[in-house]
Amino acid sequence: MLNLEVRKKTGGTELHRVNGGAVTVGASSGNEVVVRARGVAGRHVRILEKDGGYHLDLYKGVDAVAVNGQAFLGGPIAPGDRITIGEATITITAARAPMRPTPIQELRITDTATPPAAPAAPTTEVEYRGLRMAVYRLCRESRAPEQLATELVDFLDREFVPSEWAVGDLSDSGFRPLASTFLESPALPPRIVEDVAAGERVVRAETVTGVLTLLVEPVRGEGASFAILVRESPRLAARAILLLEEIVQVAGVAVSQARESGTEIEREGTPVPVVVPPRPDPLSNSEAALRETDDLKKIMDTVTREVIDRAMRRVEGNQSRGAAVLNISRGSLIAKLKEFQIPDYRYLRRERHR
Repeated sequence: MLNLEVRKKTGGTELHRVNGGAVTVGASSGNEVVVRARGVAGRHVRILEKDGGYHLDLYKGVDAVAVNGQAFLGGPIAPGDRITIGEATITITAARAPMRPTPIQELRITDTATPPAAPAAPTTEVEYRGLRMAVYRLCRESRAPEQLATELVDFLDREFVPSEWAVGDLSDSGFRPLASTFLESPALPPRIVEDVAAGERVVRAETVTGVLTLLVEPVRGEGASFAILVRESPRLAARAILLLEEIVQVAGVAVSQARESGTEIEREGTPVPVVVPPRPDPLSNSEAALRETDDLKKIMDTVTREVIDRAMRRVEGNQSRGAAVLNISRGSLIAKLKEFQIPDYRYLRRERHR
């Protein structure tokens, strides 16, 4: 596996994690690493496994590159090397040595780059039900927010690779990850920050490195909100996003309980007792269900109803907008509205226009 950091003269940084015996780099979308900058050809260089390490080759007819400031026509490369191609600089931040040397004659050069195969994502309701059960067990057994965040990141990274994940706190000062598979914590686009401030709990934004999605669940009392940040690569299915919204709500409840019970949190090796603020507000239905029962079906139904009810109240009963917010089809939404007997919030629009 190679971890590459791409910086352009015009500004901006992109992080790539790539696998495979040969990785192509260039401006064309057919490459594993796409670099659109002046001086970068459609297919410019290739990084391949060779003699137990990695080797850089140039395609015919392209401009020369430099490695660590010196002209380079091909040869071994290692972590820390800076590859300059036109107005772009690619830094190898990490490299895991291949399991065996790969003779160069075994590598076939084709016109189409083939991305590395990824484990199949869950598709059936049975598979998603299994994921829900596993997450609820994590939430019930974790004793501290840091432990829960680490276990959630490991779980999500295992089930939805190759997406990048971070779990942490969201406050006015920004997103602070408690656990993350990001090589570098990404800056949240302004639109995501604005939508969260406006009350949205699921916000997605297109970026140059993929779809960035933030899911937020406010904690009880004072303090930051609990959040899951994911860079979708490839884009997650609608059912997966709905599952993540349920996960962040239940995990947010578990974090609130841990902090309110005075659980000690390890910070730089020193236990720091959590100050428990007064809490006059009653338990939500999902929090009460999580405390009172281990029946996963009852907990799931309660959380699902609260998520849909909250979304429909926010869109004032507009089913098309509600389906878009929940990332499910309008038909599925209508069925769930009937199943959970959720009120018709269109009256909110009528009252607003009086």
